[in-house]
Amino acid sequence: MIKSMTGFGRGEASAGGVRATVELRSVNHRFADLKIRVPPELAEVEPQLQQTLQRSIGRGRVEVSVSMARDGAPAPSFDINRGLVASYVEAARSLRQEFGLHGDVSLEGVLSLPDVVRPKSSHRTADPEERRALVEAFDRAVSAHDAMRRKEGRILVRDVRARAAAMKKLSASIARRARRVPALYARRLEGRVRELLRPAANKKQPLPIEASRLAQEVALLAERSDITEELVRFDGYLEQLGELLDAPAEPIGKKLDFIMQEMNREANTINSKAVDLAICQAAIEMKAEVEKIREQVQNIE
Repeated sequence: MIKSMTGFGRGEASAGGVRATVELRSVNHRFADLKIRVPPELAEVEPQLQQTLQRSIGRGRVEVSVSMARDGAPAPSFDINRGLVASYVEAARSLRQEFGLHGDVSLEGVLSLPDVVRPKSSHRTADPEERRALVEAFDRAVSAHDAMRRKEGRILVRDVRARAAAMKKLSASIARRARRVPALYARRLEGRVRELLRPAANKKQPLPIEASRLAQEVALLAERSDITEELVRFDGYLEQLGELLDAPAEPIGKKLDFIMQEMNREANTINSKAVDLAICQAAIEMKAEVEKIREQVQNIE
């Protein structure tokens, strides 16, 4: 199943009065960049979560946030840095005396100073209920995240298929037109030569057109403007594109991006070699479709 790299998933689970909430957010990235933040007491569970996420993510930057809450949890306790408070008060008294300032140091003012009050560190290990709640919430978040990415992937694939079908029609149109170009050019060249060789007023017969020379010029043009190889390669890349979309066995974003680069190169070559306006216009349309698919491919895993 083709997936988008952009997605969001949320999961919640409870066990033994502990409630875990996990959120996953992912965006485009060339490689798999996974960042999981868990509370310190649950650090031992992080490798397991990492492995679960690696099985789900092939490419993309993923950030995972975890929050834990316990029903009836005691209020947090704090440490007071009394030495730091004494230093602040002494500094305030010194400034007041030295500069003749007015005012007193208030309790609110002391509490707002940096590092005066800090939460006590628990240094505890997680109990089984916390670990179980976290793992269940994480699995649910990953499932929700995958579901969103698959849904977005289906939308992307529909768009890519539609544009690939349009490019196939353009390629066939160019091939049909290319077969007619030598004859069209021959008639155009013959008319131009006849115009140039039109007899002057005092001559009765026009100058003759050398048929072999005309045929040589047409042959040279046909050789210089031949786009058969480019069309064959372009159609081959279209076939590869369809095969990847039909049966993706692994993340295909990088392969799709490479194919679109090659298709863009072939469309540019067709446009530069063509001497027919209709072919040039079709090649430009083909290139525009390639660019639109390349934009979509950037979001496919």
